Amino acid sequence: MGAFQTLGHINFKTRDLARSIAFYKRLGFEPFLELTQEDGRPWIVYLRFDDMLYLELTGGGPAAEEAPGPEVTGFNHLCITVDDIEVAAKELGALGIPLMHPLSPGRGLDSNRGAWVADPDGNRIELMQMSTDCAQYEAIKAFKAGKGMTSLVRPLK
Repeated sequence: MGAFQTLGHINFKTRDLARSIAFYKRLGFEPFLELTQEDGRPWIVYLRFDDMLYLELTGGGPAAEEAPGPEVTGFNHLCITVDDIEVAAKELGALGIPLMHPLSPGRGLDSNRGAWVADPDGNRIELMQMSTDCAQYEAIKAFKAGKGMTSLVRPLK
């Protein structure tokens, strides 16, 4: 399939976000981007494998036995980057693979466009069209320039 590029990130929902960040930092993966709620609570923290592959950590994960489905602690989803989200959605439709939600015309907090599908076992796969000015790329530039982790604020719903 021509629309799909490579793995973009892997997401883990964690019970204790700070503890998980510290663990992955010990393994050499540095945080470079933090998305926070308006009240200052961390929402997503990205850690760098390389300039194009990230570990995405989110907090608030309950124990596995407490919440079935996408809210379980542990593996949450994988992300595949695409050149064009519209083309990718059409290719999926032609294959009989439905999007989990209608495609939104807007860009997210990180300036990217995305869509979601599920594999036959219900594992969620995020498709992401990375914009040239996305938060991840800008944060990698700042990180490599020695500016530390970038922070963005997510409005409360």
